[in-house]
Amino acid sequence: MVDLSLLSPSRISIPLRTKLVLSTSVILIVACLLLGWLFIQQQVRSAAESLVQSGTLLAQHLARSGRFSIVAGDTHRLDQLIQEILAVNPVAYAAVIAPNGQCQSGAGKDTWQQQFSLQPLSPRQLSVTKLVRPRYLAAGTNDPLVSGIQLDNDVPALRSSVEFTAGELFSLIGGAELPIFYDILAQVPDRPLTDVRDPALLHALEERLDGHEEAGVLRNQPQAFVQVGLSTSHLQQVLRRLLWQAILITLGTLAGGLCVVVLLARRITIPLQGLTAAATKLAAGEAAPAVAMRTRDEIGTLTHMFNVMSAALQSREHELRELAHTLEDRVVARTQELAAANAKLQELDRRKSIFVSTASHELRTPLTAMKVHVANLRDGVDGAVSDDQRRSLIRVEANLSRLQILIDELLDLSQIEMGQTVLHLEPVTLGTLIEKTIEDLHPLTLERRVTIAVTLPPDLPSVSADADKLRRILLNLLHNAVKFTPSHTTVDVSATRVSNDEIRVSVRDVGPGIAPEDADKIFQPFYRTATALKHAKGAGLGLAIAKLLVELHHGRLWVDTGPGQGSCFSFTLRLAGSAELTSLPTGRVHQTVQS
Repeated sequence: MVDLSLLSPSRISIPLRTKLVLSTSVILIVACLLLGWLFIQQQVRSAAESLVQSGTLLAQHLARSGRFSIVAGDTHRLDQLIQEILAVNPVAYAAVIAPNGQCQSGAGKDTWQQQFSLQPLSPRQLSVTKLVRPRYLAAGTNDPLVSGIQLDNDVPALRSSVEFTAGELFSLIGGAELPIFYDILAQVPDRPLTDVRDPALLHALEERLDGHEEAGVLRNQPQAFVQVGLSTSHLQQVLRRLLWQAILITLGTLAGGLCVVVLLARRITIPLQGLTAAATKLAAGEAAPAVAMRTRDEIGTLTHMFNVMSAALQSREHELRELAHTLEDRVVARTQELAAANAKLQELDRRKSIFVSTASHELRTPLTAMKVHVANLRDGVDGAVSDDQRRSLIRVEANLSRLQILIDELLDLSQIEMGQTVLHLEPVTLGTLIEKTIEDLHPLTLERRVTIAVTLPPDLPSVSADADKLRRILLNLLHNAVKFTPSHTTVDVSATRVSNDEIRVSVRDVGPGIAPEDADKIFQPFYRTATALKHAKGAGLGLAIAKLLVELHHGRLWVDTGPGQGSCFSFTLRLAGSAELTSLPTGRVHQTVQS
């Protein structure tokens, strides 16, 4: 029976309808806000550019029309031109700035009239000029300069940008009127852009002083400027209408989208609620009625498949109940069969080990006798032999030696597997034992032309091991390394202390390496890789025996290798005097510890 508590929803659960409404609302709000913001930004930029363009044309018109009056010092004509400029609705102030920075003529509307200093003893100036004129001179261009000006307590301040910020746009929504103005500073041209009808006047205005130095001084004199300020009041009204329109469009879109989502959610969730109720009954083991199909879409397909599944589950449940009555008897019978098969396999394994051990013992004596007789024949003890006969006897003797090694390995493997191997643990000097092992392999290394290099730390302590068994481990690993290492190369033997009670011994060769799929199989008895079958002879028992002997010493044997990278066989040993493990690795080995 299914535990319904595992299938029940958690304490904090959100219905699907709510998720659909919330997710769609968020999407609609974000989309409307982004689109509205982009639209508003575009409109703000367009309206501001239009206003700046109009102000620029007015400033250039004033500069061209008043050029001759500026040169002649006709302030009356300049005042008339400025009053004509002020008649334009967005213009808040207009001024003509002399080359020395003083206001030659100017006027403003409302608050801006106060920005012109009218003291009789001081030169007349416009307060905004000292804010924007240095920026124009630093720009090094003849194009008009557009700057943003804001009045703070009737004191003009230079804005970092002419565009409205997000906070200012929100203030516009609340109906605030921001004291923001656009200042346009244009340079009075050196020459008129149109022909003057009076040639004499034109000649008088463009007359240059005689002499090179005086002409250069005249050309380097600073130019006069015209300054026009535009109010953004009308622009703010336009932006306020745009903002409210965007808000109303967003709210309308959101309301319409929510209505559609609610209807769609109801169309989805009502059939799902029916499926949930039927599934709850089915999970409780009750007979679930068929759920009515309300739509022909994916929900309808799901409902149809649920009805099919419900019918199939009820049929399967009936079959399982009938099967449960006979399942226990089948399990008992199958368990007995497996136990009998396991016992049979264990008996076969025991007989195999006994046979291998017995056969190895029985074969040792005749093999020894055969080797003695063959050696006598080869040495001429029983009579003279020819050279061909001596070579044949040498080959026979070599094969007998291989056969004796195989029999010794089989006997060692069977004794370890049968638990008949006894370890005599004692402190062993690892460096001395490695040197003796290398001396035993001297004929093989000489034949293979391979050098064995030993690297041991000077303070390497003694290990707790059976000297004969440890020598067998090293002999098998070194023999295997020399056998697979190319000629004129080196096999490295090293030992490292890895902890307070453990030492790692490594044997590294530069042979062909071992494939990853064979790395775990090479420690199995009689297993040989494709490289071993091709390049070397052997029964595949050396690594298996070495691994079992290492495990009897409570150690671990492994290999780090790869195709074409050589192989590094490593095993661990416990230090002499460290605490021995209470449990034996195989459960069949008896240990005797010698001081």
